[in-house]
Amino acid sequence: MLDFELNGIRRLYIMSKLIEVKIAELASMLPMFIGVLIDGSEMDTSVKLNVSEGKTLMFLHKHEGDPMTDYSRKVGLSKGSFTTVADSLVKKGFIKRVSVSNDRRKYALMLTDIGKDIAKQIDAGFNKHIAKKVSQLEEEDINNLHKALEIMVYTMDKLKEREDQI
Repeated sequence: MLDFELNGIRRLYIMSKLIEVKIAELASMLPMFIGVLIDGSEMDTSVKLNVSEGKTLMFLHKHEGDPMTDYSRKVGLSKGSFTTVADSLVKKGFIKRVSVSNDRRKYALMLTDIGKDIAKQIDAGFNKHIAKKVSQLEEEDINNLHKALEIMVYTMDKLKEREDQI
């Protein structure tokens, strides 16, 4: 009986390791998925923006008031490079820095009224592009994609929540 239980435990351990490897493989494909999804998307706005500026405005539109370091991670830039993007958007009048504490080095980013208008233009264009891409799929595939993305967002929120507790 003891050998049977040990074999069962070993099997479960091996299966959990295989699942972890499979998750890592699938997660490594996410950037490719995003690339396929956004391929052909253009930022059609009334002003000239580079990709990092456009991404920043979109993230601010969805999650305004977060610290600058959060946006630098979301946009995929180092803090120093992101500061250049933020400076450019401040200079253009699209965002403003707001002090979030007594520490003068910590700022949250907020959209100005003009920035909100531009962000809405970007968001509307992106949503239209995604709708066009997804419309090429069969209904079952659209439903599966929707469920998969909901699970990813749920999992992302759980992981963030646990990181915050550490």
